[in-house]
Amino acid sequence: MKLRTLQIAWRNIGRSKKRTGLALLAIAVGQFALLATNGLMRGYTENIQNAITGPMIGHVQIHEPNWTEERALDLVLYDVNEMIAAIQSDPDVESAAARIYAPVLVAPQQDAFIATVVGIDVKTESHDYGILSGFDKTLEKGHVFIGHRLAKKINAEPGQEIAVVGQAADGSLANDLYIVQDVIKCPVDLINLTGLVMSLEDAQQLFVMPDEAHEITIRAKESGHTDAITERLRQMPILKGTEVQPWQEIVPELVLILKYSDYTGYFVLIIIFVAAIAGIANTLMMSTFERFHEFGMLLALGSRPLRIIRMIVFEAVLIGFLGVVIGTIFGMAFVVGASGSGIDMASWGGSGGEVEDMGYMGLNLPLHVFPKIRSFDVFLGFAAVMVTSLVASIWPAWIAGRLEPMEAMRA
Repeated sequence: MKLRTLQIAWRNIGRSKKRTGLALLAIAVGQFALLATNGLMRGYTENIQNAITGPMIGHVQIHEPNWTEERALDLVLYDVNEMIAAIQSDPDVESAAARIYAPVLVAPQQDAFIATVVGIDVKTESHDYGILSGFDKTLEKGHVFIGHRLAKKINAEPGQEIAVVGQAADGSLANDLYIVQDVIKCPVDLINLTGLVMSLEDAQQLFVMPDEAHEITIRAKESGHTDAITERLRQMPILKGTEVQPWQEIVPELVLILKYSDYTGYFVLIIIFVAAIAGIANTLMMSTFERFHEFGMLLALGSRPLRIIRMIVFEAVLIGFLGVVIGTIFGMAFVVGASGSGIDMASWGGSGGEVEDMGYMGLNLPLHVFPKIRSFDVFLGFAAVMVTSLVASIWPAWIAGRLEPMEAMRA
């Protein structure tokens, strides 16, 4: 009997093709919007998280307690090599690298310009997510890499000798001559704008910081282990008196953006609810009023009101199911099609391809998004439509279930 009722419901949704088509379109557009929005936002938030935990910040950082606020040259970590050896003994740590940051004046000829020396462990920083990631040249002793925007500003070229002048950690004058080995385009905005990248050994010698550094940047093997690594590092005796921070504490503003971006899909889900209720309720109400005579005949011939109610509910479920399937097909096609080449969000602002990323707090946040979808996104839209289909069928089904056979036949 239920199968027969389902067949009748299937036939009935095709009676008014325009009304049914509009309902299907509303639901399909809502499901498409959910999958497209979630796909874009997931790709974008992954870009942000990779940028945060990438070359500039890593998953965990270690500083002298006042370094983050004051950035004073003499606020250093001591016995850095011993610290790194202890950190790398943690099974969840992939790498640990010391860095030195120091403001200087750089003079390629007569004029001097403000710059920032970044002393790094070249070998470690050349790996994935390091400052020199994707840059396969070895940095020679007495040479520096220079950020491409700084190089353009001061007219520096590879092979050119430049003077670097600053203050050492002990208060003395730090100055030396270096050769520009190459101009680099780095995923760290700070280096592109003002950066002179030199080896950690050269920086320690220039600023009189033997076995010292301002920061140790740690990458975890898996991002989900960050909190556990942080807690274990805080218990290490050698790190006593230092500040150990996970990336969430270092850039709380970006963490807030990531948090709220997760709610975007729920806003679109509300649109799906509205579209489904409006489309299905309107279609069923019109269909119910047009079929009073038919319902009256069925009741007069012995059909139970429950069968009429079940018929209307099945119609609602069928319309919702078809709509969500159509929306899922187009939504998945959009995400899969865009995931290969990605979507250049910078072009939406009319940059003409000149802008590739957005700088924030020394980070480069890529604007080229590769949408990603999860099976949960499809299920979420499907469940929402099924629920709203049932809700939308309540009023028409209640009206049809209360019909008197004779009155319905005269209608």
